[in-house]
Amino acid sequence: MDSNIDFSNYTLHELQSSAKAIDRELYPERAKLIDELIQQKQQEPEYKESEVVAGEMASRGHRFAAAIVDLLIVLIVFIPYFIYYGFEKIEEDTLEIIVTSFLYGALSTLIIHGYLLYTYGQTVGKYYMGIRIENLDGTQASFSKIFFQRILPMQLISLVPVVGQYISGIINPLFIFGKQQRCLHDYIAKTKVSYVDIDNQTSA
Repeated sequence: MDSNIDFSNYTLHELQSSAKAIDRELYPERAKLIDELIQQKQQEPEYKESEVVAGEMASRGHRFAAAIVDLLIVLIVFIPYFIYYGFEKIEEDTLEIIVTSFLYGALSTLIIHGYLLYTYGQTVGKYYMGIRIENLDGTQASFSKIFFQRILPMQLISLVPVVGQYISGIINPLFIFGKQQRCLHDYIAKTKVSYVDIDNQTSA
């Protein structure tokens, strides 16, 4: 290994990669220097505000941004549904509307997010924010758990007259302001949302 490497010019990400790759038994002093530089970098304001660590709980801000992306996708996907039935009929909340909207929503979720949910435990929004749905032990949540225990219960609850939309649309996300930063559907499915190693995800 080149003894003239100036690690002080490395970015935090480069230092962290070097810390993982270096042979600590062969180069103990250099490894110690890299660790010290990482600690120094982490104290800098720019890194304190932007650094994320794989495995740590996702911030409320990143979860909110992912939710906004997914919400926009839902609104776009439901345009044909709104056009077909018309807003007046949709507002009637007939059995036909309730059933078809549920099936349309479930099917569109599978089509749009299915591959990402199965492969990475992510929706489109979570994929772009670098976060994923995990079990409480930190392992990636399975597709069946995410879809049947996390997504479907909220969709079913939203169909309950009067209170359904209130629970799924307001109470559910408000749970994230609790100490564990988990939404109601996280408690139901026993999941959490954490940052993922983007480099490993991209190469997968």
